[in-house]
Amino acid sequence: MKMPKFETDLLFCLEKPLPKIYVEKFLIEELDEKNSIEITVQETEKPEKNYRTDWITGSSMMNLHISNKFIENHYSTNSFSINDFQNKFLEFIKPLTKFPKLGDLTSEYESTRPFTVFSTFYKTKDKYVLNFLFDVNVNGNENEYWKALEEVFKTIKLYNEDGENQLKKAVKESYSPNKKIKYLIFKNDKWFVINPLLEVGKEINDKYREKKDFRIKKPHIILNRDDFNKYFVFDANWILVFDNLETLMIQPNDVSLYSNISDTNLKKAQEFYKETILPRHKIWYGSHPDLDKQTQYYNYFELIITSLIFAYTALEAFANICIPNNYEYLIEKSGIKTIYSKEAIERKYSLREKFKVILKDIINTSDPTKESWWNDFIKLEDLRNEIIHTKQSKSEDRYSQLLGKDIFPLIETHKKIIKFYGKFIETNKKELLEEYPYNFDYDDFLPGLMTDKNYDKSYKSIHNINFGKDEIK
Repeated sequence: MKMPKFETDLLFCLEKPLPKIYVEKFLIEELDEKNSIEITVQETEKPEKNYRTDWITGSSMMNLHISNKFIENHYSTNSFSINDFQNKFLEFIKPLTKFPKLGDLTSEYESTRPFTVFSTFYKTKDKYVLNFLFDVNVNGNENEYWKALEEVFKTIKLYNEDGENQLKKAVKESYSPNKKIKYLIFKNDKWFVINPLLEVGKEINDKYREKKDFRIKKPHIILNRDDFNKYFVFDANWILVFDNLETLMIQPNDVSLYSNISDTNLKKAQEFYKETILPRHKIWYGSHPDLDKQTQYYNYFELIITSLIFAYTALEAFANICIPNNYEYLIEKSGIKTIYSKEAIERKYSLREKFKVILKDIINTSDPTKESWWNDFIKLEDLRNEIIHTKQSKSEDRYSQLLGKDIFPLIETHKKIIKFYGKFIETNKKELLEEYPYNFDYDDFLPGLMTDKNYDKSYKSIHNINFGKDEIK
């Protein structure tokens, strides 16, 4: 998108069917004669079709371009003119707030993306274009529109402050085919930078997951970096060879598989607990169960032990998938440097140390030992070790713990831990999202990017289309 040049405070660019006279008659002419805000209006042609190769579904009917002059001379000074502009803007924008919701529009528009009848633009000093999308599903009346517009002004001021901040970081990290345009949407009374690469990945991922088991490993998504409508999706396939047989299937995610084993057995164990243990707390009977009831106790022990062991195993698998293949951890002691590879870390470091040291280094997390779940994790680990390395002298006490009411939240702790790291992975190490399991709150991930030229070559290769002589290089 080519940004228009203008020397006034504000520029309204209108697309058909919205006429230029609408802004002139219902906004500019309504402003007080003392109002010093300079506003110009121009009509623009409908954008070319290739505009839709970007993330959003189309352009807005009304685009408001904001200058530094407006921010510095009017908004920042809270002048009479800005207050007058606010009052007239509320009446002016009201008809546009009645635009139909996305669900009422034709199938031309994808419901996962904002459709906006009104947008604002601001060109930063470092040449980025901030595109604030007033989603019709979010901003339902004129007061909401003004609230969002006022937050636009605040966001611009924040971006222009000296030094780095989260807003500038998010703008730089966001990627779209038109690399200079950065999109923002309004949620919870605040503007957030959207990474179209992540949003497109979410759309493709949601479509990919339809009718698939949640325990699968996430696929590889390759996106044409110049046209987000073009992409490949590759399953993470395995060929399992056994007993002279071959089986092609999507690779499972170990964390999902082990956690689900834990969940399945935990639910069955809870049924016994609800039917047998909880009533005893009310009427205090059953301290001498008959042989049939004791069989049910043994069944319970099998279920709860399986659930606990696989909850811990899910954590072990999770810690290992978070360590990149090329990662090395350096330790220097008494002048001697020791470098641990991924394989060495997996073999020599305990899970406790991986959480405290290795993952903290890789994902840049806060100190896990200060988290509310840490003590429960230690209890889970200790109990798991007692089960695996059974000592007869402690068996009676161990089985007593397995019947305690705290055993269920203790096992559930493994999910809290995975989600804790998921939050930091999403923020600090997005490339690990492809390894992160489904159904733990962070299902989306960044696609890989491919140039337009390489995409076409790959497409022809995959679809067995012959290359011309000039294309083979």
